[in-house]
Amino acid sequence: MNIHRVIAGGLLGLSMQVMAETQTYQYPRTEPLPEDSTLNLLRDPALLNGFDVNMNAQRFASAWFSKNNERERIKADMYLSGVLDATEGKTWCGYNRLLPTSIHENLYAYFENISAEQGKQRASTLIVNAMTELSPCKTESNK
Repeated sequence: MNIHRVIAGGLLGLSMQVMAETQTYQYPRTEPLPEDSTLNLLRDPALLNGFDVNMNAQRFASAWFSKNNERERIKADMYLSGVLDATEGKTWCGYNRLLPTSIHENLYAYFENISAEQGKQRASTLIVNAMTELSPCKTESNK
């Protein structure tokens, strides 16, 4: 019986010692770099320039398909959103007929297969053409 008390006391003492030495691990903290922030994208002229607004189709496709340059992909997504918002209901029927994922899938396939000549055209023109083919609005004469 005494041996059990000694073992229990030893285990209790050991566990208290371990608990006293245990520390909560904290991951090292680093300060975000300015280029990591998407909040300043539009305010910093070095991050958004004239080539990003009048984009040709090849530049848009390269940026949109980029797997390693998130900033370029974000700019291409913003460009695409602007074109879609400006033309929705005018040249193509709106989001009530198409899910955003369907639009992205179809435009991705469209831009994967553009010719070299199409690559020189404005990206907005090709986006509008693709959306008009994908989801044309019915006019009064088509009803």
